[in-house]
Amino acid sequence: MKCDSIMADSRARTILLVEDEEIEVELIRRIFKDDSLEWEIFNVSSLKEALKWLDENKSPSLIIADYFLPDGSGLDLLKEVMGREKREITPLIIMTKHSKHSTEQLVVRSLKSGAVDYVVKSLRELQNLPWTAKRALLEWEQAVKLKQAEEEAKEEEYMKDLERAKLDLADFAHTVSHDLRVPLRSVQAFTTLILEDYGDTLDERVREYLEKVREAGERMSALIKDILTLSRVGREFIEVETVDLNELIEEVKKDLKAIIEERGGEVVAEELPTISTQRVWMKELFMNLIDNGLKFNKSGKPTVEVSYEGREREREKRKRGGKEKEYLFKIKDNGIGIEEEYQSRIFNLSERLQPQEYEGTGLGLNICQKIVDKLGGNIWVESKTGKGSTFFFTIPER
Repeated sequence: MKCDSIMADSRARTILLVEDEEIEVELIRRIFKDDSLEWEIFNVSSLKEALKWLDENKSPSLIIADYFLPDGSGLDLLKEVMGREKREITPLIIMTKHSKHSTEQLVVRSLKSGAVDYVVKSLRELQNLPWTAKRALLEWEQAVKLKQAEEEAKEEEYMKDLERAKLDLADFAHTVSHDLRVPLRSVQAFTTLILEDYGDTLDERVREYLEKVREAGERMSALIKDILTLSRVGREFIEVETVDLNELIEEVKKDLKAIIEERGGEVVAEELPTISTQRVWMKELFMNLIDNGLKFNKSGKPTVEVSYEGREREREKRKRGGKEKEYLFKIKDNGIGIEEEYQSRIFNLSERLQPQEYEGTGLGLNICQKIVDKLGGNIWVESKTGKGSTFFFTIPER
């Protein structure tokens, strides 16, 4: 679905605007009035009035709510909306006035709570609010369709529809990520040129700011790389081949040589099998898991152990049941460990549990999950805080 497809819909889109400041209500009304798409805006000024309006009216296309309300917060409203099982769930955008100390935290809290977007109430962002609303509705519609496809995927035909939807989303992520690389390279290049050519003449604070820009650019570059990798899993056809996993692990160790030497670490692998699989994704899988074991580690000698065992499992019913052989791989480390309450969530997209003192984008384990899913296996973790983690994954024997 193209981003401007919502523009072709001539139906009026309804917005419930939960905002208690009249000046901003009027500004938002005028901004939407000037938009090419027809919008119908209903305004209430409190959490109580919003809940009453939702009880008495048909669900709006979108809710835009101020974070700070006279009798609660936009997140309180979001929780109510998300918890109404009998009514259609409505996408919600949170907005608030700019605060350099709290905005980032509010963004994280809002998005993790289920908001589709977050808007700072500056003139520039409010002027872009119609575009933000259209994009939010489009993404919400795509998410709803994907969820419906997943729920209805009881037959093989439904599974095929779901696969096509996922590939479309992967194509979208790949295209956006690829397009972001060009302007990012320009930012990085010019920042480096300024520091190299004029560094000696710049004020210390200016140099510090530029260094922060460069570091942010490097993090963004790593994030784009991971998003591209994530979008390629399952999107690109990789031929199955015979892979000696002992040789593969040696390649991974060479690629991770810098961090192994820097941390004084060690990667130990027992004799592994030669299997038929997709070499590129198996290497990516081992690379991420071993790298995490070395990176999230405060021991004097970070150690990662790789082992496996062959076993049997129940074949899926759609494959006529019975038994089939599979490989169970174990990647054990002596790192910081993972609290039990988070162990079922660490493979989720954008679930970053570790503080910023550790490098990385937070997408590595989601990439592992997607690879293992594509290979027909399962992945999970067993861990105790301060005593390390063991990641397990299985793939069927071909």
